[in-house]
Amino acid sequence: MNAKLRGLVQDPADVVEEPDCPGFSPHLRCAVPEPEELLWVSQPRGPYRVVDYTCDCEAVFYELISCGGIYQIHKVVQSEPPEHCYAGGWRSGEARLCWHSVLLGRVR
Repeated sequence: MNAKLRGLVQDPADVVEEPDCPGFSPHLRCAVPEPEELLWVSQPRGPYRVVDYTCDCEAVFYELISCGGIYQIHKVVQSEPPEHCYAGGWRSGEARLCWHSVLLGRVR
């Protein structure tokens, strides 16, 4: 993540308030009023690897995943049982823009 964007996303060291938070991953900014909504589906496009992720100390966390060169965002709601949903089907550049919008609270 470039330095300019890093300044917009909360630094984990600044927001560690709970003893359960490891403080290694970025935390989401609060959503802007009326954020753009992604179209969520229940299954990923196929086997995937995690490319980036937000801190899982919150009830909802996100992962940027790669499915054979196509990128999606994986949303995990930590409930019992956990809820998983997936959005996207982007190439690298477009996926990074969407990922940063999620981090900044512009997209949910």
